[in-house]
Amino acid sequence: MALLAGTDGRRFAVTPAQLLQQIGDVPRVVFDLDGTIYDTRDFERPALAAVAAWLREVSSQPLEGLVQALWQRRETDRHKPGLFDDLLARYGLPQSWGAECARRFHDYPAPELEQAQSLRRQLGELRAAQIRLALVSNGYERLQQRKLTLLGLRDMFEVCIFCDPRRPQQLKPAPWAWSQLADWRAALPLRYVGDDPVDADFALAGGVPFVRFCFRSSVYGD
Repeated sequence: MALLAGTDGRRFAVTPAQLLQQIGDVPRVVFDLDGTIYDTRDFERPALAAVAAWLREVSSQPLEGLVQALWQRRETDRHKPGLFDDLLARYGLPQSWGAECARRFHDYPAPELEQAQSLRRQLGELRAAQIRLALVSNGYERLQQRKLTLLGLRDMFEVCIFCDPRRPQQLKPAPWAWSQLADWRAALPLRYVGDDPVDADFALAGGVPFVRFCFRSSVYGD
């Protein structure tokens, strides 16, 4: 698997063991979920393909290139809103279908995650070393909990904070989640592990050293 990490914005291949070296000397570590613990494409690509299949069915149109367009738009900036609105407009489809597209995306059962590569073993090693773990993730709680269950990580973290997209003041990089972790983190040394600039800004908002780590599954060859 190709894994990318760095605290200064540079991207370079590292091993899971090297990540553990960066965070194994602190008593508590907070992780991001999507793109950090597993490759987000393992959920999003089949979920978006399922949405595209529904759109082809209800529109009775071939919608050539839609799946790839959805993937490219999402992977260019998954924090940017309006994914389905933009693509529906491009393909001349009713904007009123956007809500159903979003519902189908969030409700996708994601059986692929049961076999997906992840940092599960490395997280287990941290716990075995008495390092306490927490999770902070932007996303709907039901969906993020389902991902954790399928990845075999439901009981890996002492605390899970899900920043609800319906409440923008909660979303990283806002410091809301740090307030929810105040009792757990106490005054002990801490690291935050995430995969993108939003995570870096979130770590800065909490006054916590940031370790950049972007999980890339070997399935995709990059």
